[in-house]
Amino acid sequence: MVDDTHVRTVADRLGLDLTEEERAQYAEAARGMDAQYDSLPAETPTATAATDVEAGTDGHNAVRYRFDLPETDGPLADLELGVKDNLAVAGVPMHCGSAALEFTPEYHATVVDRLHEAGGDVTATTNMDEFAYFTTGETCAFDPIENPGAEGVVPGGSSSGSGAAVAAGLLDAALGSDTGGSVRIPASFCGVVGLKPTHRLVPRFGFADLAPSLDCVGPLAADVETAARVHDTIAGPHPRDPSSMGGPAPPAAADGLEESVDGLSVGVIEPAMAGSDEAVASAVEDAVDALGGQGVSAESVSLPQFETATLAGLVVAGAEFAALALADGQLVGTGTGHSEPWRTAVREAVRSPDLGANVREQILTNGALAEDGLDHYVAAQTLGAEFTAVVDEALGSYDALVAPTTPMTAPEFGEITSDEDFARTVANTVPFNLTGHPALSVPIETADGEPVGLEFVGARRDEATLVALGAALETAAGS
Repeated sequence: MVDDTHVRTVADRLGLDLTEEERAQYAEAARGMDAQYDSLPAETPTATAATDVEAGTDGHNAVRYRFDLPETDGPLADLELGVKDNLAVAGVPMHCGSAALEFTPEYHATVVDRLHEAGGDVTATTNMDEFAYFTTGETCAFDPIENPGAEGVVPGGSSSGSGAAVAAGLLDAALGSDTGGSVRIPASFCGVVGLKPTHRLVPRFGFADLAPSLDCVGPLAADVETAARVHDTIAGPHPRDPSSMGGPAPPAAADGLEESVDGLSVGVIEPAMAGSDEAVASAVEDAVDALGGQGVSAESVSLPQFETATLAGLVVAGAEFAALALADGQLVGTGTGHSEPWRTAVREAVRSPDLGANVREQILTNGALAEDGLDHYVAAQTLGAEFTAVVDEALGSYDALVAPTTPMTAPEFGEITSDEDFARTVANTVPFNLTGHPALSVPIETADGEPVGLEFVGARRDEATLVALGAALETAAGS
C-alpha cells in the first residue's frame, strides 16, 4: 500500500522538501487512486499447456527443455522447431538462462502461438546467456553451451542454444532474440543462417525484453529458405504488442526465393572490413566475388559513424535493461505487452541472491548512471537517429549493405573478458539494432577451420531482398 515513504522517494528525485503533512496528503491521494485502479483486471491469456516436459539431454547443452504441444497442421508441419528460453511456452519453465528466475507461464508468446498454429512441431526451449546479456553462451546458469560447428570454441550468444541446436541438427529452426546481434552472432559462430527482422515487425508479447528500442525476435535455421518461412509465419502486427501495430502485414520474405539477384548492387562496409581479422575479411571478399558471378555489383562504402554506433548501441542497451529491471520488467508506454505474472517474476528475480554477477553488475552500474542523469542515453539515441539517416542514404544507392557478421571467428572459452572484448563481438551487428534495419547472416567459407558469417543489411521491411541475396550465396557456395 502507498504510504508517505513512497511520496518521499519521488519528492527526493524531484528535489522537493515536503513537510510531513504534505507527504501524508499526497499519500492519501495516491491511495484513493489505487483503490479506483484496483477495479481494473490484470487478465493474462492462457493456452493449452505443454505436456511431457523434460530437461534437455543433448551433448551440446543446447536444449533447456523438451516437451509436446497438441498436434496441428499447416505450412510448417515439416519442421521441428525450438524457441529461446526467453519466450513463453505454456507449461514450460522459463528461466532466461538464470537461476534467479522461477516462472512457468500459462500462455504462449505470440510468436510461439503463430508457429504452433502454422503446424510447426514446437518441441524445445533452448539455453541462452543469462537474461540475454552476453555474446558467448558462457553465462548460462545451466552450464555453458558447446559449439557443434567448431570444437573448443564458444557458440556465440545470447541465442546460444538456438544456434547450437540448429547446427547440430537437433532442430530445423529455432527462434532467438537479437538486441545487439544475439541471433546473428551464434549464426556466424555456429555456421547457420540467422535473420534479424526489421525492428517491430515481429510482435514481442511473451518475450523477456532486454532493451525494447533494440530487441527483435528472429529465426536461426539450417538454410535461408527455412529462415524465411519461419520469419513469414511470426511477422505481422498483433494487439498484445502495441509497438507492432504501426503498419500492415509485412511483405513476405520468402518472395525473395523467387527473385533474381542479377543487376542488384551491394555496398561493402569498409570500416567493418578493416576492423575484421584478415582471414574473415578475405572470406567475405571471396563471397562477394562469387555473388559477382551472378550479376551482383559491389562497391566499398565508408558509412560514417559506423564505429561510434557500436558504443551508442551499448549505451542504449545498458540504460534500457537497467530501467526495465528496476521497473519489474514492465515498460511504461507503448511497450511490447503486459503480463502481471511476468512482472511479479521479474521483481523477484532481480532481487534474488542467485542472480548472476554479470547481470547484477549491468543493473547496478547502468542504474547508477541513470540516477546521475540520462544525458548519455539521450546522446546515444541522438547519434542513433543520425546514423539511421546515414544507413538510409546508403541504401538509396545500394540494394543491400555487406559486412562480416562478426569481426572474428568463434573465440575460445574464457577469451571474452573485458568490455573491449565484448564490444568487438557486437561491432558489426549492434549498429543495425540501433537503426532498426533487417539483417541476415549467412555462413560462407571457413577461416582456419571455423565458420564465418556474411551479413546483409537491407531497407526496412525488405527482408525479401536479403533472402534473395542469401539464397544466391548458398547457390554459389554449392556450385
